[in-house]
Amino acid sequence: MMKMASMAAEKPGCIDLTLGEPDLPTPGAICDALYEAAKKGDTHYAPGMGISGLRTAVSNYWQRKYDLSYSAEEIFVTTGGSQASYLAMQAFLDPGDEVIILEPFFTFYEQHILQAGGVPVYCMSGLEDGFIPDPEKIESKISKRTKAMIINSPCNPTGAVFPFELLRKIADIAAKHDLLVISDELYEAFTYDVPHCPFAALLGMKERTITIGGMSKSYAMTGWRIGYAMGPSLLLRAMQVTGVPQTISVNTMVQRASEFALDNCDDTVEEITSLFKARVKFSYEKFSSLPGIKTAEPKGSFYLFLDVSETEMDGEEFAERALKETGVVTIPGASFGPHCRNYIRIACTVPEERLEEASQRINKILV
Repeated sequence: MMKMASMAAEKPGCIDLTLGEPDLPTPGAICDALYEAAKKGDTHYAPGMGISGLRTAVSNYWQRKYDLSYSAEEIFVTTGGSQASYLAMQAFLDPGDEVIILEPFFTFYEQHILQAGGVPVYCMSGLEDGFIPDPEKIESKISKRTKAMIINSPCNPTGAVFPFELLRKIADIAAKHDLLVISDELYEAFTYDVPHCPFAALLGMKERTITIGGMSKSYAMTGWRIGYAMGPSLLLRAMQVTGVPQTISVNTMVQRASEFALDNCDDTVEEITSLFKARVKFSYEKFSSLPGIKTAEPKGSFYLFLDVSETEMDGEEFAERALKETGVVTIPGASFGPHCRNYIRIACTVPEERLEEASQRINKILV
C-alpha cells in the first residue's frame, strides 16, 4: 500500500482509487456541533470510557436501527475503529494465541494480532465462493491455541455481506469452541438491497462478541478519528485500561459532535450511503466488463475486489502497470492477505465520471 502511494506521488494526473474514505466533507451541522462544544468549554479530558452522552447516543442508534440493546457501560469510545481492534488484541491475547482471520481482510487485523504476540490463522474465501466464508473451512482451522476470530461484514475489501444463515453457523462454531469474536461492523450502514445482521444479536453471542463501529464512513468523518467498541463491560474495561498510556481519552469536542451526529443525522447517513450504492453499482458494471477481469457484485461497503489472474499478471504487477501506463492507482491484493495475490482493490470513492475514465484507462493495458 505504501509502495503504491509513493509511486503515485511521483506521477501527476492520477486517478486515485485507493482511499477508503468518502470524498465528501463532513456535514456542516456536525462541524458546527464541534465548534459549539469548543465555545462552551468542552476542551478538557473526557472520561476514559467516553462521555456518557455519546455512549448513550451509540446505544440509541443500535437500538432504533437493529433493536440491539447495549447499556452505556457496554460501550467504549476509541480513537477510530482501528484502535478498538488493536486494544482487543492487546487485552485478550497471550503470546502464541491463534486468531482466525477471514481472508480477504482489512490489512490492520493481521498487524494487530502480530503486535500482541498472537498468531494469525488465515481462512480464505475467493471469487469462486463469492467471497463468502465456508463454515466447515473455518472450523477446520481451529486448534487448541485458538482464542478468537475476526469477522467483517460488510467487508473491506470485497464488499461481501454475510447472510444470516452463515452468521448463525459461525456463531455455533464460536460457542462450541468458546471463542471470542471481534465483529468489525464499521460499514453497517453501507448495505445494498440486503440487510445487515449484527453478530451480537445472534443467540448467545452478545456475551462473547466485541462489536466495532464508528463515525468515519457513514458520517464522512474519517479525519476525526472516532470509533467505539460494544461488548461486555468487563472486557471493555480491560481494553480501556490497556489504552490509557496511548491516548488517555478521546478528543472531547469530537465526542460531542459525534453525539450530535448519531442523534440528529440519520437522513445524512441515508444520503451518503445512497450515493455510494449508485457508485458501487456503476463501478461493478464498468470494471467487471473489462477483458480478463472478474469479481463478485458487492452487496455492501464501497469497494471492488478484482481478480486479475486471467490477464496473466498478479495483483502487484497489474497495479504497477495500471499506475505507470494509465495513471490509475489501485491497491495490490496481497495487502489483504497472503492468498490474495491475484487481486487488486479499488475504492469507489470518486465521482462516476472519474470511475468511468479509470475503467477506460485500465482497458488500454488489457487490449
